[in-house]
Amino acid sequence: MDSQATIDELITMAISAELAARDLYLQLEKMFAPHKDVALFWKHYADEEAGHARWLEQLRQRLSAEQLAAPADSTALENARKALAIPVETLLAQIDNLEDAYQLVNELEGSETNAVFDFLIGEFSEDEKTLAFLRTQLREHVGRLMIDLPARFKGVGLRLQTRAVRPDR
Repeated sequence: MDSQATIDELITMAISAELAARDLYLQLEKMFAPHKDVALFWKHYADEEAGHARWLEQLRQRLSAEQLAAPADSTALENARKALAIPVETLLAQIDNLEDAYQLVNELEGSETNAVFDFLIGEFSEDEKTLAFLRTQLREHVGRLMIDLPARFKGVGLRLQTRAVRPDR
């Protein structure tokens, strides 16, 4: 099956993974709405994921039919499949407090979704300047969890005490 999957299919999976990450962050925004600074923090993450999806869509539009039909890299395909394997609802069900959210996002941001995005920008950036810019943005995006989380929540103790709001519980 991997030999049949194309760059177009890989981009489609990457867009789906970025949009799933966006949806996760939008739900985290709601779950921590009583803490406006934390909700805004998750909203910014969601906006960045939406931006990644837009860039991938623009990439698809720039590529030729031959490029889109070319076989996709098997490692990138496996990473894309892993990124899409667990539904957002399943991930959200694991979150009871801000520490749970923090740990989940820490794992996700270092996972397959960003590996696929990094692969695609490396393979298809128009020039070195664009590649350097996108890779810098990606590194900053990944590091934002530790740097931009509101200062009062930097310690694990307060994150554990900050309960997620769940209408279903």
